[in-house]
Amino acid sequence: ASGQFTDKEQTITYVYTKDPVVGGSVLVKYVDGAGNTLSDNVVKSGNIGDDYSTEQKAIPGYTFKEVQGSASGQFTDKEQTITYVYTKDPVVGGSVLVKYVDGAGNTLSDNVVKSGNIGDDYSTEQKAIPGYTFKEVQGSASGQFTDQEQTVTYVYTKDPVAGGNVTVKYVDGAGNTISDNVVKSGNIGDDYSTDQKAIPGYTFKEVQGSASG
Repeated sequence: ASGQFTDKEQTITYVYTKDPVVGGSVLVKYVDGAGNTLSDNVVKSGNIGDDYSTEQKAIPGYTFKEVQGSASGQFTDKEQTITYVYTKDPVVGGSVLVKYVDGAGNTLSDNVVKSGNIGDDYSTEQKAIPGYTFKEVQGSASGQFTDQEQTVTYVYTKDPVAGGNVTVKYVDGAGNTISDNVVKSGNIGDDYSTDQKAIPGYTFKEVQGSASG
């Protein structure tokens, strides 16, 4: 710049603009509550002091919960991370069928059906069934609902009940006792068997009734 001196004081000012300086990037992440990535990361670039903004995405099957970090702001000399957190939408899972049976598979009590969303916990209960004792559970008594139906079976054994005695008699053709009676005892449903005796002076003719049962 050039000019001429006058009788007045003059001021000459040179004005500059600051050269842009590339700032640290802004990393935008989209994750579920466990930190699993749900959508591709987005990287924002700019100069220090420039404004940035980030966007919430619509992610099928998930609902936005919160943003961690500043969704908008300015680039600095540091890298910044902005995290959008989502929760998974509930999906109805396959039911859990709970059965109560004896060893032969006969139903002893009404079935119970448990319902819930995939990933939810379920638990089942052992019932007290009169006249039966719990033996074992087949399947997972507790667990999580999946996309498949599940069956849990509680198996019981019948409590023993004393049955009527079986009396074994040894008689001649006139019904006279020729050897002491034998009395068999046991629970209802148990097997019994009886024996033919060798009785001196007598020959076996026949058995009346069921020799075993």
